[in-house]
Amino acid sequence: MRLLHRGQARHSCSHVGHYSFEAFHFSVFLLAMHVAGLILARGGSKGIRLKNLALLKGTPLLLWSLKTMSRCRGFSSIWVSSNHDDILELAHQNGAQIHRRSAESSSDGASSLDAINEFLDSHSEVDVVALIQCTSPFVRVAHLNEALAKMTSGCYDSVFSVTRSHSLRWMQLEPNKADVGTEEIRAVNFDPHCRPKRQDWNGDLVENGAFYMSSVQLLRRGLIQGGKISFVEMSAAHSIDIDTAYDLWLAGQQASYFGFEPDGDSGDVDHLQRHY
Repeated sequence: MRLLHRGQARHSCSHVGHYSFEAFHFSVFLLAMHVAGLILARGGSKGIRLKNLALLKGTPLLLWSLKTMSRCRGFSSIWVSSNHDDILELAHQNGAQIHRRSAESSSDGASSLDAINEFLDSHSEVDVVALIQCTSPFVRVAHLNEALAKMTSGCYDSVFSVTRSHSLRWMQLEPNKADVGTEEIRAVNFDPHCRPKRQDWNGDLVENGAFYMSSVQLLRRGLIQGGKISFVEMSAAHSIDIDTAYDLWLAGQQASYFGFEPDGDSGDVDHLQRHY
């Protein structure tokens, strides 16, 4: 990795968080760091045929992400990796660079990490990969800018998106671990003898799958998250992940209600708080 100023950046790490991206002086780090924005969009989706091209408010999901990424300041390059000609053509027509995935990295058994490392085999110039999921269309420019600022600060090896949950979670026990006639499930994140009140509990941070940013060194070790880790919190309204036809319908309802458009900026998630 060619991050020449990593040591010099450490003094400012405590200030990297929820701030104005424009106020963060990151340009010196970007000069030495290649951040590749990458969308993995294979053609073999199961829940919805050609899911990455499915229309949301008349715009393919792929373009929701590309338009948002194009408005961010921190990407050195923007790529779409796919095995499908229609996806690659749409990406190329809208300014993205394209990477044709192999049959192996496009199979049902291949992981995202397999596809990322195949991409890196052809792109030694890349220092950081920002994996953006186009099935999470409501990621805003501000979310990505916050994550990019953290990654380019030199303070973190990985940054990913989360949403906050106040769900009380239970784990089903394995049959051989549960005594007959006693417990079959066990509380995971709370004490049943002292159930927390929502207002007294910060809740859990849960991955929402919208994006993951990782150093190449980490990815080459077979990890997407590791080292010095940080996160960007997104609201539940921004965190939908489209996998089924119902998810796509629900996203359409949310987009109409909150005013989301494929520009990475529009939308008012405080609408509910003001009107109810």
